[in-house]
Amino acid sequence: MQILSFVNVVNLFQIFASTVIAASGPSSAWNASQPRWEWKPPAGPLLNANRGRYLNLSSGVDLWYTSFGYTQSPKTPVLILHGGNGNSNQMFNQANYLAISRQVILQDTRGQGRSPYSNFTEFHYDDFTRDAIALLDHLNIQKVAVVGWSDGAITGLDLAMNYSSRIERVFAHGANVQANMSIPGLDDPIINSDTGSLDSSIDTHGTTYSTKGNLTARAADTDPYSCQSLSPLPERCGAMSQGVQKMWATEPNWGPEALSQIKCPVWSVDGDHDLEVQRNQADAIAAWVPFAGQLILPQVGHTALLEDPTFFDFVTEYFLDMSYDGQLPYY
Repeated sequence: MQILSFVNVVNLFQIFASTVIAASGPSSAWNASQPRWEWKPPAGPLLNANRGRYLNLSSGVDLWYTSFGYTQSPKTPVLILHGGNGNSNQMFNQANYLAISRQVILQDTRGQGRSPYSNFTEFHYDDFTRDAIALLDHLNIQKVAVVGWSDGAITGLDLAMNYSSRIERVFAHGANVQANMSIPGLDDPIINSDTGSLDSSIDTHGTTYSTKGNLTARAADTDPYSCQSLSPLPERCGAMSQGVQKMWATEPNWGPEALSQIKCPVWSVDGDHDLEVQRNQADAIAAWVPFAGQLILPQVGHTALLEDPTFFDFVTEYFLDMSYDGQLPYY
């Protein structure tokens, strides 16, 4: 049994207390004239005072990362991946909360946040994925659970598809599987299935298939955050944003064949008022990843993790602590 020192116990108590206090009243972003899903809550500080280091990849890319929390925990470490055009401080609520019970690892995606946009030109999810594996190798961490938001959720799915031995499970919030959301589009695999529900079974190998077909277009992405205050090269922030948006125009480009390669537990999570990623994308992930679960968060939008961190943190930890037999939960 791991015995915590008095100092560690005090530190964990302080972390827990700050979490409870933060949840005891309305958010600082609360505005009675706006519904919660229209708020743009700010990012916040990590409990380790945002202390981090740089990993110089063999490609010459510098990747900022940080790791803290209960490093001797028997629970699997958690890799926390932020959204596009953002930084790790977007995930401060989740990182600070989960650090009470396990080790957390965060990285500023290449070219974003504190990771300078230099020594490479184009942005690709596969590069983000390889960067994450390089970081885990550097830290000598063999397996992680992933909590990802938006682009971070897409990277989490990419990791699960291509590095299955390194990924225990993925909590994917606000991901899309098609750049223009034309697939499945109106051909929603859940709504248009034979039952109109998520009816994956052993006979269907855990997937749900649509019986209809149509197409639609993607809503425009928005960027509520800026890299100006964090980037070592703030003059490159505009070019970075353009580069990320160029990636969004063509990536990802996954169908059921790709997602069926995922062999770990996955929850496909979205806000019920997400105006940036269409609901059919969360449905497609839940339908096409074998035996995936789906969670629609109430009265929140694409930034649900900041709009309602108390509930978001609760369901995240619940998923991370669930017992699984392969991809199927047991109780």
